[in-house]
Amino acid sequence: MSTPMDPLLENEATDRTYYATGVLLDTTDFVAEQTYHRGRLARALAALHGPGTASGLRVLHEPYADALSEAEVAVQPGLAVDPLGRMVEVASRACIRVKRWYEGHDADQLLRRARADLGMGLPPAELPEQAVVADLFVRFCVYERGWTPALASGLYDATDAVSPARLRDGFELRLVPRLETAAQPLPTVPAAPWPRPVGGTPFPDDTGDEAARRSALKKAILDSWMPTRQSLLDRLWGDEFLPHALRFDASQPGGKVADPAWVFLARVAVGVTHAVDGNGRPVRTGTVAVDNEMRPFAVTVAALARWLGI
Repeated sequence: MSTPMDPLLENEATDRTYYATGVLLDTTDFVAEQTYHRGRLARALAALHGPGTASGLRVLHEPYADALSEAEVAVQPGLAVDPLGRMVEVASRACIRVKRWYEGHDADQLLRRARADLGMGLPPAELPEQAVVADLFVRFCVYERGWTPALASGLYDATDAVSPARLRDGFELRLVPRLETAAQPLPTVPAAPWPRPVGGTPFPDDTGDEAARRSALKKAILDSWMPTRQSLLDRLWGDEFLPHALRFDASQPGGKVADPAWVFLARVAVGVTHAVDGNGRPVRTGTVAVDNEMRPFAVTVAALARWLGI
């Protein structure tokens, strides 16, 4: 099962296929049809809601019977909007086994940090005294499904040629260790999905001056034009909150990840001791803390109605 390149990464999708009697259609016409509708929907979602969690996707630590060998970081079903406006849906529970993930990293990728340096908003009592910090991200992916006979398209498939029968929207989860040192403070706030008003000043506080707040909001809307696809990708490659491994890959053209539109879900602190194992990794305690509220949220009309009590 492979993951083909999503056309929305390269196509602004503003051209529709024109139909007329007698016109011959080929693959590019049908791809353009799909890309137009997907692109317009993504553009609307990005502008109206912004990137972030729209529903669900709570991240939990599930220790089970043995917290050291059986623990999981689980993502509950839910829906997010990525920076390009694509819907990222986790339809059923997904998990990462903590032991397997931890032992899959070298010692220099697992930095021991004190409680005060974890960059999490949880009460101190809920945090381990020492921990390795990692951030959990999800990304939209497309997967090929099934096979169907097709006309030969190359030298080596002249007979029995096949092509994927369907494309399925899916997702990819990545739990990435934070490698920032004391000289590089651990980032605690993801990039704002919506720009601040002109001058970078925050909205006026709640002092009863509704006119000032309305004016500030209007200015923010005027400054919130979504950039072109290439400008948006450039901004994502330059987003310092995203770990380097999610933005750059030496095996890719130009050394950049083709699709850096990750959605941040949670910060995870894996408790450790002062001791190290035979591979130089800090020894785990079995304690894991998860901060779900650091993430950006795509605030929906339903969420606003709940807040307003209507």
